[in-house]
Amino acid sequence: MRLSIHPEKGLTVRAPFWVPEISIRKFVEEKSDWIQKQLSRLNHSKPKEKEYVDGEKHLYFGQEYDLNILYLKTPRRTEVKIHDDKIQVSLFEGHADNKRTNEIKEAILRFYLETGIAVITEKVNHYSSLLEVEYNRIDIKKVSSIWGSCSPTNRLSFNRKLIMAPHEVVDYVIIHEVCHLVQRNHSSHFWGLVAKFDPKYKEHRRWLHRNNQKLLV
Repeated sequence: MRLSIHPEKGLTVRAPFWVPEISIRKFVEEKSDWIQKQLSRLNHSKPKEKEYVDGEKHLYFGQEYDLNILYLKTPRRTEVKIHDDKIQVSLFEGHADNKRTNEIKEAILRFYLETGIAVITEKVNHYSSLLEVEYNRIDIKKVSSIWGSCSPTNRLSFNRKLIMAPHEVVDYVIIHEVCHLVQRNHSSHFWGLVAKFDPKYKEHRRWLHRNNQKLLV
């Protein structure tokens, strides 16, 4: 029997189908100390939730920016832009305290998605042109388990967390999915094609594995 703990999925127990439930429960109880240590380690490594306050650090395509909040006296739609190496949020000062944080968060997410789709589309167009393939459409989604996917109808989907990753890492994921327009598998030919456009793809894949939990909007 085996135990594993995932930051998002929690505790998983793997056992042969013929092992009785009482034996599985006993096995888990015997491993309780190990489970607590692993949970403690995960809690320490888990990044702090964003508070959306002035001066807080935020990632945007691999670069860290300070959050700069400007309060306006005139009611208007909250706007976000990058200015003087800061992510600048301009919002009406009349927002209630209990709604202000969410207003800032939603505005930043909107900015990320609107600008991120443009950057990712440009990259997809570049690599699909080099490979002489066509895609159907591009989607940016909130997903937890994958970085990108290529559907049977050539629809490319990407994890919105990529908008916080360095450009070379984003390129790797895009190259990976565009190569699936040529090879619908993970054969040696597929990985050879990926390596042709990203010789450091293994390094970039490791970066995603190590930094997944840090990519928070």
